[in-house]
Amino acid sequence: MNILVSTLLIFFYLTVNVLALPPQNKHDPNVTWPTKEWAVNIDNFKRSSAFDQKIDELFSDDSYSRLGKTNSFLIVQNGEIIFEKYNQGISKDTKLVSWSMAKSYTAAITGLMIDRGLIIDVNEKNLLPNWTDLRKEITIEHLLNMKPGLEFVEEYTIEGRSDTAEMLFDEGMLNQGYFASHYPLIKLPGTFYNYSTGTTNILSYVMKNKLSQNGIDYYDFIEKNLIKPLGLKNTTLEFDKSGTFIGGSSVYASARDYAKFGYLYLRDGVWDGEQIISKNWVDMTRTPSKHTYNLYSNKFWHVNEIRENAFNFPSDTYYCAGFGGQYIMIIPSKDLIMVRLGETYNTSTDTLLSFLGEIAREVPNM
Repeated sequence: MNILVSTLLIFFYLTVNVLALPPQNKHDPNVTWPTKEWAVNIDNFKRSSAFDQKIDELFSDDSYSRLGKTNSFLIVQNGEIIFEKYNQGISKDTKLVSWSMAKSYTAAITGLMIDRGLIIDVNEKNLLPNWTDLRKEITIEHLLNMKPGLEFVEEYTIEGRSDTAEMLFDEGMLNQGYFASHYPLIKLPGTFYNYSTGTTNILSYVMKNKLSQNGIDYYDFIEKNLIKPLGLKNTTLEFDKSGTFIGGSSVYASARDYAKFGYLYLRDGVWDGEQIISKNWVDMTRTPSKHTYNLYSNKFWHVNEIRENAFNFPSDTYYCAGFGGQYIMIIPSKDLIMVRLGETYNTSTDTLLSFLGEIAREVPNM
């Protein structure tokens, strides 16, 4: 199946809201694509004093209790790095953990498989042989948007029940998607949003099985269709013992490589003249999925009008988010990518996200 046919398939799952999506700019032909290296234009960025003050605060030890520790911060606008700063011991080549930003990579891989005819229908059922009860009604779309209806306690603590910890570090660690697939159903599939790392690892497990059925190695598929085309030289994806990408939590990459991933979406799936992932897949990602409180689609988060004032980002912003304040912010109205990597474990990341929005407001529109 070619990209044109798969694009038409995806179209049927898009809502009419897609028609109202603000456009995303095309890549400036005067700027080199960042496949080998990002173009850097820091000297021409007209930084305000307010911007500098906020950057100082972001990296200050004095703001640790409020914002946590920032290790990497990078801004791309018009396809060029206009600002970049790293904490002590961190450089532009240092790989840092994604945590749940990896979920967005899993969704991108799903889109790539759809484009190449390896997934025919996001509403496909009977995904796993052990789902012989009502779980056989769970679809890929449900897994993409955290709506399978499975019981799974998403906690990051050793106190009390944490299905996430059991899966990542204990009983389920060798075959994480298979482990998570055995949790019981507590809601009708498709009707209830429940954010879960287990759900994403199940999706990754389903995709690995589909690729294996077609004689395709999971890592080879990702490398051929995502890593090599984008030039992700400082990106490592972790796989469990079963050969399944730990797609809920485990990408390790430099800030510059995370920015490349965001830039692929900002450019409607195009990379250096090639349609890597279909525009309709990106449009679907930019459109909140039903029953997610208008906050989520294809493992990306949305600011939208409801959260614009709370988080200071423009309403068209959508983003990847990970535990501890890992962010790839995509802001079409500013033609901007913002990457923040750090350790915000002692305070609410909502405070950090709002502060990053204040920084974004100090970057002039194109």
